[in-house]
Amino acid sequence: DEFKSSPLYGNNLVSSDGKTTAMLVALKSNIRFKERRQQRDRMRLKRADNQLSKDELAKLTSIEKQVLKDTTIQGNLQAKTIATIRSTIDQYRDKASLFLGGLPMITTDIISYISSDLIIFSLAVIGLMTLILALIFRGIRWVLMPIGISITGALMMTGVLAFLGWKVTVISSNFFSLLLVMTLSVTIHLVVRYRELAQNDPDLEYRQLIKNTLEQMFKPCLFTTLTTIAAFGSLLISGIRPVIDFGWMMSIGVTIALVLSFLAFPIIMSLLPKAKVQQFKTELGVTYGLAKFTERFGNHLLVALVLFIGVAGVGINKLSVENRFIDYFKESTEINQGLTLIDEKLGGTIPLEIIFDDLAEDYWFDEDLRVDIHKVHEYLDSLDETGKVLSIDTLMQILTEANDGQPLNGFFLNIVKSQIPDSARKHVLDPYLSEDNGQLRMVVRIRETNKELKRSELINKIEQHISKDLGFREDSFHMTGMLILYNNMLQSLFNSQIKTIAVVFAMIFVMFLFVFKSVSLSILALIPNTLPSIFILGIMGLLNIPLDLMTITISAIAIGIGVDNAIHYIHRFKAEFQKDGDYLATMYRSHGSIGLAMFYTSITVTLGFLILALSNFIPSIYFGVFTAIAMLSALLANLTLLPKLILMVKPKI
Repeated sequence: DEFKSSPLYGNNLVSSDGKTTAMLVALKSNIRFKERRQQRDRMRLKRADNQLSKDELAKLTSIEKQVLKDTTIQGNLQAKTIATIRSTIDQYRDKASLFLGGLPMITTDIISYISSDLIIFSLAVIGLMTLILALIFRGIRWVLMPIGISITGALMMTGVLAFLGWKVTVISSNFFSLLLVMTLSVTIHLVVRYRELAQNDPDLEYRQLIKNTLEQMFKPCLFTTLTTIAAFGSLLISGIRPVIDFGWMMSIGVTIALVLSFLAFPIIMSLLPKAKVQQFKTELGVTYGLAKFTERFGNHLLVALVLFIGVAGVGINKLSVENRFIDYFKESTEINQGLTLIDEKLGGTIPLEIIFDDLAEDYWFDEDLRVDIHKVHEYLDSLDETGKVLSIDTLMQILTEANDGQPLNGFFLNIVKSQIPDSARKHVLDPYLSEDNGQLRMVVRIRETNKELKRSELINKIEQHISKDLGFREDSFHMTGMLILYNNMLQSLFNSQIKTIAVVFAMIFVMFLFVFKSVSLSILALIPNTLPSIFILGIMGLLNIPLDLMTITISAIAIGIGVDNAIHYIHRFKAEFQKDGDYLATMYRSHGSIGLAMFYTSITVTLGFLILALSNFIPSIYFGVFTAIAMLSALLANLTLLPKLILMVKPKI
């Protein structure tokens, strides 16, 4: 009972019901690594203000490289430590229900999941794409060549990342799969166009056939690459370092994909003999069906568009960024079970720290200050969202209990302070009061399992209570810790999502003007390509799926994919229109040619990304499913709504 009711141990190392206990393992801190990282951060701030000399810039580069190496070493050491602890725990699982928790385990497990997904699902995507291409083209060269080029492109980008020293993060963990499909998209367009030309003119000389394929596809592929770079480039304004890095990764990656595809395709084809191309029956295909649907029910599409935008708008209005670490992992995983247990039984998981400045010296002599700090402690402890609260007031509560419920005065407190043994001081005094810098520190653990947790509202509520209700000056205290860091990141996500979408559509419209040289065509092309991102965000809002570090990138991906399809379709539509000037006939021919390439690419990529639904990491599941939905919605929008708008407006082509 004494442990359960202890201000220090109760609901911390022992649960309130006495059925759960914890062992707290403090991992050693690498002081040299910490100092080097702080030095790097200080120099980066000076660089941002253009205050670094040439020699200092060179020194910063050297420090950044060393910090990168140190980070890898520390990460490996931490992973090894976690693995050792787990193996020790495993020996005693028959004695009790044992779980592991804490931020070091969270970061280690996330990295483990990312590494696993990167390898396993990249291989699975390759295998599935191989199978689908075999079913579509029924020829070894049409399978191995696109797959080989795609793998080479993704591996080349991996080498670039290693050379530049860029780390793969949660956000960029699926870059390999993305580059596979981006490169595959270019290659499939080349293959389909080659086969189409070979069908139309079987007697054409082989090298000329290859040359014609490259000449006719270079412009649309170049333009689609540029617009994709614009879409991913919009992530550069997010203000979040991992998101910015992901934008750079994909921009460089799609450039590599374009160059590699147009170099490797003719080389490989030239080394192989000319093969007979199987005739496609386009009038029986899916794209032909979409053309018929557009002709017959085009007006219904426009009505559906208005309804769709209305429903999606409702969903977007409900979007939030309030997600939880626990929700990143399936309930069957140890990390979820461990975090849930700690959260519910042992005082919460995510730390929030409140630092009071210039109060440490007065604390021992000012009784009113001690009362006010006690009120802050009690208030924090009373909140539904908080678990265990530890502060200098914890020591005061222990001393009060030992003194038969009577608080000690300043004289006796100073005597006690000087007599506390070092073994106790490092647990109850030093972490919460620093006379060197005059600070008092409160540590609050937040319960992530609380369904009503809204981080930003909680932080504002605490700030308001401390400053307005308890009378502390706003500049006399500040909040820090993982909760603040995570909340600031989430709020930045929300703001950057709005800013990113606005910028990317503006950039793409300018790109369309340059590509199509027509305001009307540019507007018509832009309208259907707003739908995939609106659709994704609307679904997330309606299903109460919050934005996170991975889902924020889906809009850029959806826009990039949709724009690629639009450029390919309109480029072919313009070429086909020159034959007879008939908008309707041109639509059917375009659907039967470039529409096939769009369909093959989209289906292959969609099924590839759906494999991520098998991941243990929930953000990866959302990423895979929503990217697949984005692919299909972009395909349908560009093979139904876009041609309908062209048929209706009949722009000058």
